[in-house]
Formats: sequence, C-alpha cells, structure tokens
Amino acid sequence: MNVPKQFKFILVGLCLLAVASIVYKTNLLSKNKDSFGADESYLITYRYFFKTDTAKTFIKTYLPKNNPHQQISGQKSVMPNTVHFSTSADGPNIKGNWICEAQNTYESVSYSFLFKGKGQVFGLPENFKPHPEGIETYLSATENIQVFASPIDTLAKSLREGIDSDKGTIQSLFNYVHAIPSAPIITLTDAVSALERNEASCNGKSRLFVALARNLGYPARIKGGIILTESNKRTSHAWAELFVNGVWVPFDALNGHFAYLPANYLELHEGDAFLIAHSPGIQFDYSYEIRKQESLPLLNEEAKEVEKVTAFSLWGLVRNKSISKKNLFLLLMLPLGGLVVALLRNIVGIRTFGVFLPVLIAFSLLETGFTVGLALFLFLILFVGLISRPFDSMGLLHTPKLVISLTLMVLVMTLGNYFGVSFGITWLSSLTLFPTIILTISAERFSKLIVEDGFQKATGTLLQTLLAVGVCFLLFSIKGLDAILILFPELLLLVITASMVLGRYIGLRWTELLRFQPLLNSKFA
Repeated sequence: MNVPKQFKFILVGLCLLAVASIVYKTNLLSKNKDSFGADESYLITYRYFFKTDTAKTFIKTYLPKNNPHQQISGQKSVMPNTVHFSTSADGPNIKGNWICEAQNTYESVSYSFLFKGKGQVFGLPENFKPHPEGIETYLSATENIQVFASPIDTLAKSLREGIDSDKGTIQSLFNYVHAIPSAPIITLTDAVSALERNEASCNGKSRLFVALARNLGYPARIKGGIILTESNKRTSHAWAELFVNGVWVPFDALNGHFAYLPANYLELHEGDAFLIAHSPGIQFDYSYEIRKQESLPLLNEEAKEVEKVTAFSLWGLVRNKSISKKNLFLLLMLPLGGLVVALLRNIVGIRTFGVFLPVLIAFSLLETGFTVGLALFLFLILFVGLISRPFDSMGLLHTPKLVISLTLMVLVMTLGNYFGVSFGITWLSSLTLFPTIILTISAERFSKLIVEDGFQKATGTLLQTLLAVGVCFLLFSIKGLDAILILFPELLLLVITASMVLGRYIGLRWTELLRFQPLLNSKFA
C-alpha cells in the first residue's frame, strides 16, 4: 500500500520534535535528579502565640532532620525583633529555642519547612540476632515505662507463651496493644495505666508496647512526631521502634502499622518526651498549619536546571494550582489509554464499550482498588439488569426504564457510601463522585447493549471490556508514570504518530487469525 509523502513527512516531523524535546529535558534532569523519591510532600508551619513573663520567656520544640524516611528543606523562622532564635543538640535530636527578653508583651513566632516523605516497609525475620553491647538503655525501665512492674511482667510472659519465634512474639504483643480501645486522652498515660484502664491514646499504647518488648529482652524506644494531613491541628503523635538486626523498625499500635511507617509521618524526636516546652505559667497557644504540596519524585525543584524543565512541561500548571496533579494525570492518560484500547480493538480484535470508557473505568479503579472496584462494577451491572425486570412487565419504554434503574443504582451507591463513612468501611467510603459516574455510565452502556445485541453478545463485550480495563489499570499503576507524562507531555506527539500508523493497518486481527486458522492451514497445505 502506497504511503503519501505528506503522511511520512508528518510522522517524521512529530517523532523528531518529540525526541529532541525529551532528550533536552532528560539531559537537564540527569544532572539534578531527585533520588529520594518522595511519596508525600507537605509544607508545615509551627505557630506559637504567647504573653511574655517578667523574666526571659522561652519556647523550645523539636525540629525535624533528614533520614531515610524524610527530607527537610526550606527551613525558615519568622519572629519579631524582640525574640532570638537558635538551635541546639538534645542527644540525637535537634531543638529550636526561642527566647524573648521583652516583658509583659504579646508575641508570636513561626517556623516553617518543606517535608518530603516516603513510606517504609520492613520485613521481619522469624528470629532476631542478639543485640549488640551499648544498647542496654533501651531495655531499662523509666518512670512511665515500667518494664518490670508485676502487671507488665505477667502479661508479657502470657503473650509469649507457646510462641517459638521472635517475629511471632512481637506480633502477639502488637496485636494485644492494638486491640486496646483507643481514647483521646490528653494527659500523660504510662504503661501500667494504659494496661489497667484498658484504653489509651497513642502515647499510652506506645509506652505499653515498649514496656512489654523490653520486658522480654527486645530493645525498644518511643518515637515522636506528627501525622501530616491537610489541616490546622494541635495534636502530635507517638509510636514505637524496636531494634531488630541493627535497624530501628517502627510499630504504631494505635493505627495498626506493623513494621511500617507511612509516608505522611513526620519524625521529630527519639525518646519519651514532650514535643513543646515553654516558660511555666505564661499564656501560651499553638497550632500546626499543614498544607499538602503537589510533588514529582523525579524533580529536585531547588535546582535551577529543573526550572528550565518546568518551563517546558505541564508541572507549572500544578504548581500554580490551575489543575490538580490527579486531574492532569487523567487528562494525559486519556490519549495514551485510548491508544492501548485502539491496539486491542484493531490488532487483537476485542470489542469494548467504546474507546475511552475502559480508560475511565480503569482510572476509577485506582480510587476504589482493583479487586473492590471490579466487584463493585460487576455488582452494578447485574443490579441494573435485575432491577429493570419488574419494569419490563409494566410495559415501560426503554429510556424511562433505564432512568429509573440508574436512579435506584445511584441511591444504592450513595447509601453504601454513607454506611462506609459511618462505620469506617474503607471500600464503601471510597465511592466518590468520579467512580460513581463512570460506573453508572458503564452500567447504562451494558443495558443498552442487551437491548440491541442480546444478553449473550453483550456479556461477551463486557468481558472483553474488562480485559481492556485490566490492561489500562496495569499501565496506570506504573510508578512514576504520572511524573513522566507531566514532565514530558511531548510523548503525546508519539501517541499521535502511533495512532496514525495504526490507522493505516489493514491486516487480520489476532482473533480473526484464530477463527480462520483451519482455513489458512488448508490454503497453504
């Protein structure tokens, strides 16, 4: 088949333009790549308000530092001329100190920084190596961690009974403490009190878990910080760490994180201590202002070269809050996902609910989770089919009948969302507006196919659509794909060229090769 010169010229031109731009940006990024790979990014601001005393007034708090879990940058302290700021070491921790010499005045100070964090998952061996010398401090008792108190000793031995591995022992301790009812107790709760009350907040549960672990010979300590969410809050958080084969492994018995530290946990200090200290008797108030920041794992945004890349990408739209990263990713994935579906339709030969609907379904499954979302999708399809049967006997026209069925389906989903939020059922509460709309449209398309093509053919199209959805979902799940598309939107030029080439394809589809295999074999025999 002859290919017009104009067609070839367009193909070559688009490819050269895309490749040249990608090579230029890649060269800039390779010199200033952010190797940390953050999952979450937040701008945090400590705000302290106080009235000074007749003597020097001080405020002290722990400041974050870099470690494998988090990166801190852009630290800035804002204060009046009457306040002096300094930092000092407090064991392994860093403290910020504000001292004001003015008397009987109202003052305010702030300290802000950018946090980038990534989740850490730790694998525990069945049995641990003996701990080294010099770590005995993490096995001893303190005033609030009563390691050798009778209730702690009795409970620790009973929880270990019948277990022949270190990992199993730690799991038993963790399960017990996690099962203790949570309570927003703002006063200090020591380990024994948490056990006797059978309720505790994060600090009480952490002290109890550390006490039980130390009692059985496992070095353990308290870790303090803040769980970062988009909000203004006053609460800090505490969890525990165990020393396992040379590594401090996190355990949050309040939130059920076993050997796992989420990306939005800001680590501030090691040890059982209060986050803030100030001059006694003064009027004092504070808050933590937390603002989620959009970030890309590949970008070191402090580098000048990266600014050049940003200027020739779509990241500036996200930074200026013109569009969210999630919505921009969806927008960019539509043509790429559409190309994948087009390949499946034109080359493989499957039938789908249109070209872009499988892409949207796959994207909605990112919110609900693949298994839950797929089960929900099939449930809605069957629900529409079953709920329409009673209306068939009433002689209703198809379109009004479909409106009734879809309305009932939306009511069911809304009710499910309500129960999910009310009873903490995560998969039910994930039914947000976007997946609800997409799944509703899909149910409508299936119902229409049943009327036009019959149930058997419609079911075949449904199953093939789900195959396309699965392929698109795997594509969307590739880590860093959103960053690549946002930084290199010229990749869409390659999508255009691939679509143009696909548009010239007139060969047999794979399914047709299978169907006509006997005929082809007899022809060439």
